[in-house]
Amino acid sequence: MSHINLDLQASHKMLMLLDEANVNTESVIDSIPGIFLIVNEDHEVLRANLEFIELLGLDSEDILRLPLSKLFSKESWKIFAHNIKQIVESGTAGASIRFEMGLATGDALDQRERTFHWTLVGRSTRNQGEGRLVTVFGDDISEMRETERRLQRVFTSIPLGIFTMNRDGTIGDSYSSYLESLLDCGKLAGTMVDDVLFKPALRHMTPDEIDGIGAIRQCVGKSVLDYGAYSRTFPQEIFHNTASDAKDGRWLKITYQPIVFDRIVEQLLIILEDRTAIVNAEREMLDAAQDREKAAALEKQSLARYEEAIRDPLTGLYTRLYMKDAVAALVWSHDHHEIPELSMAIFDIDHFKNVNDSHGHKNGDLILREVAEIILRQSPEVPIRFGGEEFLVFIPDSHEAAFALAERVRREVEAKRIDLGDAVIQVTISAGIATHRRDETLDDFMHRADQLLYRAKNNGRNQTMPEPKNRAQPNC
Repeated sequence: MSHINLDLQASHKMLMLLDEANVNTESVIDSIPGIFLIVNEDHEVLRANLEFIELLGLDSEDILRLPLSKLFSKESWKIFAHNIKQIVESGTAGASIRFEMGLATGDALDQRERTFHWTLVGRSTRNQGEGRLVTVFGDDISEMRETERRLQRVFTSIPLGIFTMNRDGTIGDSYSSYLESLLDCGKLAGTMVDDVLFKPALRHMTPDEIDGIGAIRQCVGKSVLDYGAYSRTFPQEIFHNTASDAKDGRWLKITYQPIVFDRIVEQLLIILEDRTAIVNAEREMLDAAQDREKAAALEKQSLARYEEAIRDPLTGLYTRLYMKDAVAALVWSHDHHEIPELSMAIFDIDHFKNVNDSHGHKNGDLILREVAEIILRQSPEVPIRFGGEEFLVFIPDSHEAAFALAERVRREVEAKRIDLGDAVIQVTISAGIATHRRDETLDDFMHRADQLLYRAKNNGRNQTMPEPKNRAQPNC
């Protein structure tokens, strides 16, 4: 899903041209972001930019003749050295290899490995004393990879099938452990989307829907300006059945999101939602209806319940009904030692009743949306509107991490000025923080956090109340 910045690659090429023209490029090299090195056939550093020197915490004198092998683990260095060898033996000016690998940074007592995207380029000239030289470029992508890992932890906790489709119609990255179960398949990476998603549903699809499958493949690689015309024909709901018995099939709602790079649709993000229980309930209610008016009323009621179970219409956050499955999965993972810690923050808007009484419920709804937007922006996990002016956030992390998140939310809400048209007001929130104890029920877990919220209220509001350390129970 990620692309290495093409502007950096252009900078790399410009540096190569300047250096080979024997122009004094020291100041230019030091101003380029990322790593720039020139190494010889013996893998010794002959030239380096300032960012590389500072990254390792060395002096410029220590860099000359520094063996690159010291910067990598044993297994990683085998791969890196092999790629340098490929460039040297090719003998072709401008030959290049790109790959991803970790680099050890920091001193010996505090050494960490950061992920870099590397580009090795062969030089056009051969040095008599050093052999063929190789230029090494490195772009730090460790933060991007960490963001992807955090997103994946969120996606695996909710019952949705999420994956990307490549240009050739194959499945790329999968972001949900629920996906394989949903499609009744084993390993999915590299398989054709048509085969695992649409082929088991063809006999239940209309000709127009089948034509829409082709449009899914055709839109990838095209301009984003053309995407709308294609997407209008995509199948939105299918009956997916891999067994002979129709009762074993599933109704899947499909959502598509283009992944655009340089105005071209490079991939599609496809999200699958199992609506089997909803569809079956709708059909049973429709079959039981005695007249058209009753059938329409029941259908409307079913759709309304479904929306309530998934998404709060006012704030766009998940609801307490949807929370049961997602949070139950997190609690189970903590009980079975799949995640080391699980914490929660519960928020409540201070004096919200007074706001409603003074400014009306319409403005009260506006305030709820503003606070929900701040929680959604600050939270790395899935936030929930628990009811009224209460919000919950569950995170697979420590008590300290949950407290820090709650404080960020509290401070941003406090600093927010909300324009109600005839008045500009400020609101505050209080929060309680609790950490899950293994084998503790979800209700008990939430009750402890709720008690801490009430303590924050009783202590004057606009504060975050952590769990007392002397009452913490070790996760053993």
